[in-house]
Amino acid sequence: MLDFPAMDALERPDWHGSPVHLAELFLVRKNHVEARCVLRSHQAGWELCLQVGLNRDFLQTKVCRTQDEVLNTSEQWKAEMIGKGWQASSRASDPRK
Repeated sequence: MLDFPAMDALERPDWHGSPVHLAELFLVRKNHVEARCVLRSHQAGWELCLQVGLNRDFLQTKVCRTQDEVLNTSEQWKAEMIGKGWQASSRASDPRK
C-alpha cells in the first residue's frame, strides 16, 4: 500500500493546455525492465500513466477526478504488477514534493 499521509494536500494544478508531470507514485522492475506510475495534471483532474521500458511507452492511463481515486487506482495497479512477478522499488517520489 502506498503511504502518502498528506495526500489530501495534493493540489490540482491549473490547466494550461498540456499535462504537467507531478510525481512518480511507484516503480517496479522485472527482467531488467522498469515500469512506473506517473501522476500528471489533466483538465478533468489528474491522470495516472503506467509507463514501461526505456521509451516509457504507455501501458495504460486513467483520468481520476478525486484524490481517493488517484490513490486507489495506483495501489491497484501496483498490486496487479506485483501479482504478475514485478518487484517493488523504493525509488518513487512523494507527490507532495
